[in-house]
Amino acid sequence: MSAEHDTHDSELFRMAVEMAPAGIIAVDAAGIILLVNQEVERLFGYTRDELIGQSVDRLVPERFRASHPAHRDGYLTEPRTRPMGSGRDLYGLRKDGSEVPVEIGLNPVTRHGRVVTLASVVDLSARRRAEARFQAAVESSPSGMLMTDAAGKILLVNREVERLFGYDRSELVGKPIEVLVPERFSQQHPQHRKTFFAEPTSRPMGVGRDLYGLRKDGREIMVEIGLNPIHTDEGVRVLCSIVDITARRQTEEQLRHAQKMEAIGTLASGIAHDFNNVLFSIVGYAELVQDSPVLEEQQRADLAHILQAAERGRQLVQRILAFSRKADVERVPTRLNRTLQEIFELLRATLPATIEIHQNLSASTPQVLSDGTQLHQVVMNLATNAAHAMPEGGVLEFTLGPYTHGDHEEAPGPHLKSGLYARLTVKDSGTGMTREVLDRAREPFFTTKDVTQGTGLGLAIIHGIVDSHDGAMEIHSTVGEGTRIDIYFPAYSGGTPAGANTVEDAVDEGLHVLLVDDEPDLAAMLKRQIAALGYHVTAHTSSLEALAAFRAKPAHFDLLVTDNTMPKMTGLALTKAVLRERPDLPVLLISGLADVTDPQTLMDMGVSKVLPKPHSAGALRSALEQLLPPKPKSPG
Repeated sequence: MSAEHDTHDSELFRMAVEMAPAGIIAVDAAGIILLVNQEVERLFGYTRDELIGQSVDRLVPERFRASHPAHRDGYLTEPRTRPMGSGRDLYGLRKDGSEVPVEIGLNPVTRHGRVVTLASVVDLSARRRAEARFQAAVESSPSGMLMTDAAGKILLVNREVERLFGYDRSELVGKPIEVLVPERFSQQHPQHRKTFFAEPTSRPMGVGRDLYGLRKDGREIMVEIGLNPIHTDEGVRVLCSIVDITARRQTEEQLRHAQKMEAIGTLASGIAHDFNNVLFSIVGYAELVQDSPVLEEQQRADLAHILQAAERGRQLVQRILAFSRKADVERVPTRLNRTLQEIFELLRATLPATIEIHQNLSASTPQVLSDGTQLHQVVMNLATNAAHAMPEGGVLEFTLGPYTHGDHEEAPGPHLKSGLYARLTVKDSGTGMTREVLDRAREPFFTTKDVTQGTGLGLAIIHGIVDSHDGAMEIHSTVGEGTRIDIYFPAYSGGTPAGANTVEDAVDEGLHVLLVDDEPDLAAMLKRQIAALGYHVTAHTSSLEALAAFRAKPAHFDLLVTDNTMPKMTGLALTKAVLRERPDLPVLLISGLADVTDPQTLMDMGVSKVLPKPHSAGALRSALEQLLPPKPKSPG
């Protein structure tokens, strides 16, 4: 009976091994294969007759074969049920030479006093393909994709997360998710995570409240986050999809503000119209009474006060109309440098002596198409606001220069197109504004001043003027650190409009040379040498400023004379940029490169002639005469 029972058990064992969904291999202590099932035949492509009696190393890839006996011996010193190669990738070698990823479990079996290892082998190819597809989908997602475990450890990120937060993935994987959470929210975040994992369902996180992410550079970005739980053998993981909505929120805020300003502007215009009629009646009847011969002196003085108050009302109406952009203006090409110089003379006479006025006006600032009166209004309002913010005195700084806005940059305004602008920055060292005041600073009639000091229309009027110029205004302020306002006016590069009077400096007859050398002494010397030869010279010590000046008036210059070795933009790079707009412009390169660079190469790059450093005045004269026409241009 016992023999029959043993035979029955053996038959059951053979059937269990043969029908197992995993590959089963029995190996003795020497690594000789004793038994395989049909799944091993399918997985490795061998028949069992080709495997039984052979070394198990036949199924091990060549690159792992040398170390495999040591792993086997190490296992046999302490044989017990355990996975082999846990924590590392394992591969099997098929008969056709291809490798297959596998997972292997080991179980020791003692038979007739000897240990036989029963290995179960699972083909991971399908799982790996699924993982690869998952990885490809995550990596190519336009949203940031990030996976964490219940402890908040980051397990996976895609390249969009790298772009959004400025980290390399090696800096994030293994770190706590709180590294991407602003400090003001980081203490509450673990509790939010715990709440989610207590009931992990697909849902957006933070619905109804603003969410922020923290970049590596310390800057915060507004984000939308969707959460999706994934159940794995290691536990629940959460896959986060992250979208940067900073630009969208800014656009929404700008649109809401524009709509509000338009509505208020329409209302203000109607009020101003009706108020004008009221003022007209007050002034008219007051003047009629004032002409009466029977009035006493005090009555005449009272009427004078009435007329004075009416005049202030008239001025307020004009400011309201300017804000609502209903007043007609004539815009002409204007150089802001000259306008600001005129305003500074007035400011020095009107502002308290305790306020220092600093100015940094770049000569390369492009001209703009504007109304001079409105520009005066903009600058005077900004200066007045700054003075009120510095009751004990301080520094008021004006900076004017060119600004080029690119297609992929964050725009200062909702409608700012790429291109060249004149940027005016007005900065004070005053008290600054709180966030609440800053958010309402552009609203008409909002003011923190005493009722006798202002109407609250200053910044609202400036906003209206700038907006009507297709420009933009940015306000930056911190309590105790002052306020900085940046205003962008589009550069004007067209011809003078019909009937318009330009305040641009008249261009003298003659040939005009654009000179660039980052050494101030050399630039000054070359300017004197070239001017002495009868040419007009515009000199710059910055290649970027020179390029901005050229782009403002590309037809104004007849020759580019440039050094090559300069910071930020070399002379050759400047040449390339200039010739892209004026292919016919001759270029004289003054550089030590003349000794080391093939002249034909320089010519192919657009350089007309090269002068080495140093050179004589005669060589300079000869080069200019070769590149410029013999006679001055006729005015065209």
